[in-house]
Amino acid sequence: METTQIPDFRMDGTRISGILISNDPENGEIRSLARRFIEETIDGGRERTTTSIKDLRAFPLTIWFLKALNINVLTTRVINRTRDILEAELRSTRTGSEDILSYAGAMGINCELSLDEERYLIPVTQFITFSSRISGPRYRLVNQAVSNGKVLCSRELASKIIRESFVRKAFEAYSSITREDAVNNTGPAKEILDDLMKMIEERGITRDVQLGTVDYAIFPPCIKEYISQMKDGVNLPHMARFTLVSFLHKVGMNSDEIIALFRTAPDFKEKLTTYQVNHVTGQTSSTEYSPPKCTVLQSNHLCYRGEDTICNSKWLKHPLQYYTFKKNKPLRKAPFNNLEKR
Repeated sequence: METTQIPDFRMDGTRISGILISNDPENGEIRSLARRFIEETIDGGRERTTTSIKDLRAFPLTIWFLKALNINVLTTRVINRTRDILEAELRSTRTGSEDILSYAGAMGINCELSLDEERYLIPVTQFITFSSRISGPRYRLVNQAVSNGKVLCSRELASKIIRESFVRKAFEAYSSITREDAVNNTGPAKEILDDLMKMIEERGITRDVQLGTVDYAIFPPCIKEYISQMKDGVNLPHMARFTLVSFLHKVGMNSDEIIALFRTAPDFKEKLTTYQVNHVTGQTSSTEYSPPKCTVLQSNHLCYRGEDTICNSKWLKHPLQYYTFKKNKPLRKAPFNNLEKR
């Protein structure tokens, strides 16, 4: 693997400006790669030509472009595409064990090779941090072999852990850039950014999440958190998506409105989303599903009750109970001992 292609996350604005005004052929290619990578992400149906780890030398400039555009869902889609290219390289037979260890180190993962050179050893704390972002029970710590505080990982699993550390670093780099600096330092690329924004508008990619006529103010914290993450372009785990769809259906949103909400998801696919939403809501299945109970969400680390009084009440067992209670609260009579004497 070409470890020299590990992205320089902290490329400063002066260097970015230099790339944009340079007549050097290499910098010209970087500009073209950054533009094409974003274009291919905006237009989901376009053939993807940016697939090599070598192409990722344009990643720092891409991040600055994304900050100037300021569309969260697009940023997440681009970072996730980059993540997938990196994971494919890590899992490739042309990538040696030492290369994987080098890349893990660059991403802040304390990864070692087992004595038989068949497993990668990753500290439990780091494994828990990054495996929580990977969908599927087989990636949970309870299903792994652990020795001396380290998880024994296959190449596949180690690659996924490393890729998630990359994602965190990428978002940290994105967040470290102010919007003002991004606009100022990408000024020489205004024409490119204008063209990209036009594509964004034509494809209907939006910053806003529309919730129809339902009352968002009385949603339970877990549902609010899922929607907030969707708005920020986060890929929700399967259980969170199922909970969100079934909850919104039960409180009155129709399938078209729910599908429109999921358009903000980084991995949105129209046909697949339509099929899944219609299945959960009972339009194409014999069952109209309800959201999981609070205990199920807690066991899947998808509960966000915090200090919420209702969520911490012993009687609350289900997200729909929360919504129903809040909705009917104005009609509920106050306890007798709280009534004013007349």
